[in-house]
Amino acid sequence: MPQADRNRPTHKLTRRTYSLTSRRGPTWPMLLLGTIAAACAAAALAAAGFALVTSRDNSKKADALCAPPMSEREIRQQLSKARIALDHEVATRLVMEQQASESLAEIHQMRTDLTFLKRQRDKSN
Repeated sequence: MPQADRNRPTHKLTRRTYSLTSRRGPTWPMLLLGTIAAACAAAALAAAGFALVTSRDNSKKADALCAPPMSEREIRQQLSKARIALDHEVATRLVMEQQASESLAEIHQMRTDLTFLKRQRDKSN
């Protein structure tokens, strides 16, 4: 082919690649189908997440149930620690109540003294 033929517009038109393109936009049924597919995918992801969380919780509960039982010695140790803590709390409460009653008695005595001193001051004026 001569050099002049390559530059002709008709030669350029025949050497291009052409493809078919749709002149219409997407139809409503296809758009609706895509929307339904996206909603189903989102629901499937949500269900998978819920199943994962639920399975973790259930496995923790199963692990707690399947744990070996405590020995009698450990139970007795925990019981003795709880008794010591209770005795300490009772003793502390008794001391606090005693201090509170002593403080109330001291406050009552001070009020009595204060009223007496006020009366003495009023009489001397």
